[in-house]
Amino acid sequence: MKQLLALIGFLLLISLAALHAAEAPNVGFGIAGNLAFETSALMKETVHVARKAPPKDWRTQSGAMGVNARWETNKALPWFIEDQRFGGDYISAGLAFGNKDQVRWGLKVLAWGYARMETDGEFKHPDSYHSSSFFVESTARALLLIESSPWRAEFANQVNALKPKLLTAARWMVRPEVHTAAWEDPKNWRGERPYAHRRYLDAAAIGEVGVLFNDKELIAKSAALVRDGIAFQRADGVNPEKGGYDSHYQALGLGYACSYYQMVADDALRAEMKPMLDKAFAWLLTRIKDDGSVDVAGNTRTGLGQEVARSGKPKGIEYRHIVRSLAHWSQLTQNPVLENKARRIFEADLKLKTW
Repeated sequence: MKQLLALIGFLLLISLAALHAAEAPNVGFGIAGNLAFETSALMKETVHVARKAPPKDWRTQSGAMGVNARWETNKALPWFIEDQRFGGDYISAGLAFGNKDQVRWGLKVLAWGYARMETDGEFKHPDSYHSSSFFVESTARALLLIESSPWRAEFANQVNALKPKLLTAARWMVRPEVHTAAWEDPKNWRGERPYAHRRYLDAAAIGEVGVLFNDKELIAKSAALVRDGIAFQRADGVNPEKGGYDSHYQALGLGYACSYYQMVADDALRAEMKPMLDKAFAWLLTRIKDDGSVDVAGNTRTGLGQEVARSGKPKGIEYRHIVRSLAHWSQLTQNPVLENKARRIFEADLKLKTW
C-alpha cells in the first residue's frame, strides 16, 4: 500500500509539473547545463548560501579541511582525502556568486590534496578507494565548471596544474587489482558492493574525468557501474544501503546520479536511468514530513547512531544532500513542485541547524 501511495503521489507531482513547467528553468544537459544548475537562483538561495565567501584568512591557511587540518598538527591522527572534496563546493559557490577569491580558495583546497597523492594515483590511507572517489568526483566537476565558465582563461594555470594529477587518480581507481579489491573481493568488508550510493558516486567520479579528458574507456567503465546501480534498485524505489533503506544515503546517491545523468550519460543511458531516478525520488519523498524534516525511522546507517563518521561523531542526516538532489532533479525535469519541496527542506534545516 505504501508503495502504491508513493507512486500515486509522484504521478500527481508529474501532473502538477506539467501544468507549471514554464515556471522552472530548463538547465539542459552537458557541462553548460551543470553550470546553469550550480549558478541558479535555487542553488544560491539554498545549498550555496553558507559559502558566499572564503574564510577571512584563506590566503594564509594551508588548504587542509576537516580531519586533515587536525592531522597537520598531529601526524599520529588519521587523514582522509575525501575531506578535501569541499574545495569543489567552494568553487561551485564562487562561480554562482561571482566571487573569484572563493574559487581561488577552492583550488587551494584541491591542490592540498593532490600534493599528498602517490605517484601511482593512490592516496595512501585506510579506505583509500572510497575516500578517493569523493575527491576525484569533486575535482572533476569543479574543473569542468571552471572550463565552462567565463573565468576559464583566468584560472587556466591552476586548472592545468591539477588536470594530470586528477587523471592519474582516476586511472588508479580503474586499475584491475584496485577495482577488484573494492568491488569484487568478498573478504574486503569495506568494499563498495553493499552500498547503492557508491555505484553512482564512483560512476560520477570516473565518468566526469572521462568527459574532461574525452577518455572513452573511463566513460565505458562508469556506465557499467550505473547499470549495476539500476539493477541493484528494489521494486519500491529504494537504492539499498547495507541490505535496507536509508533516507540520507538515498539522497546522496541520487545527487551523484543526477550529475552523471546531466554531464556523462548519452541519450540511451539517460533513458535507462530515468525510471530508476523517478522511482528513487518517489520513495525519498515518502521520507519527507509535512514540515520539511526528514524521517529517519528504519534507516540502516544514519540518524539513529548506527555508524560513526570520520570525525568520530554519529552519522546524521545531512539535509544539504537532500536539498541538492531534489533541486537538481527539479531543474532537470522542470518540476517546480520538487523545487518547492527542496526549499521547504532547506527551511526546516535552518530551524534544525544541521549544517
